Amino acid sequence: MQPDHPHRPAVVPTTRSLRKFFAGLAGGISLFGALAARADGNPPVFTGVVEPILARSCVSCHGEKKQKKNLRLDSLTAIMKGAKDGAVVVPGNADQSELTQRLHLDPDDDDHMPPKNKPQLTGREILILDWWINAGAPGDVPLTSLKVPGDVAAAIRGR
Repeated sequence: MQPDHPHRPAVVPTTRSLRKFFAGLAGGISLFGALAARADGNPPVFTGVVEPILARSCVSCHGEKKQKKNLRLDSLTAIMKGAKDGAVVVPGNADQSELTQRLHLDPDDDDHMPPKNKPQLTGREILILDWWINAGAPGDVPLTSLKVPGDVAAAIRGR
């Protein structure tokens, strides 16, 4: 292979560089798909609907930098791992999930989350989290692939 320029050697792609290129391309396609799904009103359930709620009100105390009670709520994997006292989400059963139990407590209760001095979740956000857990706590499946009751759909659109 002749160099394009006489003072620079020809660049021959290696298997490693091709793998990196195709991995980056696949990631870009995946990101494009997620953005397209959001644009047409069909967001991925976890990253497009649930994660923004948790990021706003929970991740400052239960995220990468800080993990009260060894609980992280900044990824689906971390949520399913639970905390030092065990599971916080019971897929299919919001009533048995500590995450939503604490959201439903009276704000004056010491166990209510988030604490009084942090941004509180709205009724719509709690409705969405209850639905998500009752739906089995799905990951990034398209929203339209799940049965979404009218009140939950309205809450998702109104966030």
